[in-house]
Amino acid sequence: MNKQKIGLFLMILAAFGLGISVILMRIMTQSMAMPPYQIGIWRFVLSGSLIWLISIFQKGKQKFTNNRHLWLIGLGAIFSVSGYTALFALNRMPSSLYIIILYIYPSLVVLYAKARKHPVPSLFWLALPMSFIGLVLTAYHPGEALVIDLTGLIFTLINAGAMALYLILSEKGFRGVDDRFLGTSWVITGAMLVSLVLIPIFGLSLPNSGREWGILLIYSIFGTLMPVLSMNIGLQLLGAARGSVIITVQPVITVLMAVIFLDEVLTGQQWIGGLLVVIAVVVLQLSPDRKSQGIQVNNSVPDLE
Repeated sequence: MNKQKIGLFLMILAAFGLGISVILMRIMTQSMAMPPYQIGIWRFVLSGSLIWLISIFQKGKQKFTNNRHLWLIGLGAIFSVSGYTALFALNRMPSSLYIIILYIYPSLVVLYAKARKHPVPSLFWLALPMSFIGLVLTAYHPGEALVIDLTGLIFTLINAGAMALYLILSEKGFRGVDDRFLGTSWVITGAMLVSLVLIPIFGLSLPNSGREWGILLIYSIFGTLMPVLSMNIGLQLLGAARGSVIITVQPVITVLMAVIFLDEVLTGQQWIGGLLVVIAVVVLQLSPDRKSQGIQVNNSVPDLE
């Protein structure tokens, strides 16, 4: 299996994990008394503890040089900014409007890649608008009032900027890092450190039952560790520009999961929107990179051991 197919699978797996995180967040906010930002704190504290517990049993760990671990911790801090601003934005804005504004970030990543003369898919000009139109059709419900709250808009734009920055910098930050699991451990550590700093500010509530602990644990593993690890590997195989557009399937996956687990009804408009996003990803995957001067995408499959 070539690197593009593996990268495609990993980015879709990351999108699937992020979709799980959205569904679990909706379930937790409806069934738990814990405020959303405290759920976010538990998300990173648990995932950080789990990944280091697993890494203890790893053999032949890579030793980082030139303070690479500090770079990766910084990436984790950026990822946590994305996570927390999403929580604050969704408290103030309709989810459909949030999704539409948030997914400007793939365009930012592609524009950065072009400006830096990094490889970009030759048909990005077709895939980007197609995926965005598909997202609008998937997320927007006819008749829904799209009231823009200024604070919510600011949080959403920060969220989009943080996601774009994470994708761009992770391509560079993980270059030369063969042990992606250990690298991801440092990324999650960065997010956990931000969360620990927030505890004295916002406080920390304990889950009320074993069920709530179980949901938080699933959220930390499948909604955090799995997508972040998959994304970190996939971006090295595809590059940030291609990977950022592929991950736009996440809202489509979220809608489908809402139909399955939350008994929501999928409209014809949403089917069309989801189909457009899938077509955009296929077009992008079949589109070769434009040759340009600059940093090239890693052609080797990273070592996961």
